[in-house]
Amino acid sequence: MSRNPFAQQLHDHLRNLHDQGILDQNYDHLRSLQHVENPEFVNEVLSMFYHDAPNYIAQITTLLSDDVDYVKVKDVAHQLKGCASSIGGQRMTLVCHQFRNACNQQDKERCLRKFESVKREFNILEESLTTIAQMERDAADFETRCRRIRNRRQT
Repeated sequence: MSRNPFAQQLHDHLRNLHDQGILDQNYDHLRSLQHVENPEFVNEVLSMFYHDAPNYIAQITTLLSDDVDYVKVKDVAHQLKGCASSIGGQRMTLVCHQFRNACNQQDKERCLRKFESVKREFNILEESLTTIAQMERDAADFETRCRRIRNRRQT
């Protein structure tokens, strides 16, 4: 059986994302829940993240633009934090927590700085998840090609 270099690259990339703190064990747990009966489970959960997180970020942007209602901002930040945590976005979860702490202190300048960190971590997480998805497709394509070659050899 030939070794799948794409699967090894994916494994190394995931380990690197964990080492950087971008992903945590929640991501691994999410992936472990996908099985034959529900092969799209991870994609469905990630689709919710891709939909909800930008909406929360847009809401916070609006809430921070005028007189800040820190209670509302904290509520939306809490939802965003949960959204990131549910897919294993460790660093994004951490900066959301820091952002909420800044809201507790009602320090608008600090809130704005921390919110920039939230948006930056969202972009990093989104890019990382996109890369993982592409690497998974590459690994699956390689496996399919190898199976076809083996089947031709056997006939």
